[in-house]
Amino acid sequence: MSGANAPVAMTEIVEIYVARIERHLARLALGHDPLGHLFAIEHLARAARAERWAAERQTERERTER
Repeated sequence: MSGANAPVAMTEIVEIYVARIERHLARLALGHDPLGHLFAIEHLARAARAERWAAERQTERERTER
């Protein structure tokens, strides 16, 4: 599949979240807006966890439909 509706591999999703968190960690290390970057990191971590949970549920549904 290709296009906008193509499923994205979980490893790609992880890489995206890791890159975004690393950018916030770099800015945090420079002392720029500490609370803002800490909240952003927490938000990204929660989003990544929710995305993983949804992917696991989808996989379980696909298995039971077979």
